[in-house]
Amino acid sequence: MDEEVTAEMAHAVSKPQPTYALSNVSYDLVSTLAEDLEAVEVLDTYIGDCRQAGDSDLESLFSQIRDDEMRHCDMLRKAIEDRCRQGKFQ
Repeated sequence: MDEEVTAEMAHAVSKPQPTYALSNVSYDLVSTLAEDLEAVEVLDTYIGDCRQAGDSDLESLFSQIRDDEMRHCDMLRKAIEDRCRQGKFQ
């Protein structure tokens, strides 16, 4: 039995690590951008709901949050563009 465990361990050590299309940090940038864009879409719905309900206070609040999310999207997009230009987006 010890020989079986040793053989499995040797096989596990010699297995090549999977190669991913993006590095962790590049994936983090893309993932965060996608999440923020989804948040903008949801906030657009909330803003419309507030408009229909005639609640200008909440419409203003959600609009400000949406603006912040759009600013974050712009920051992330710029970071991705910069990393691409510098050859760091891998």
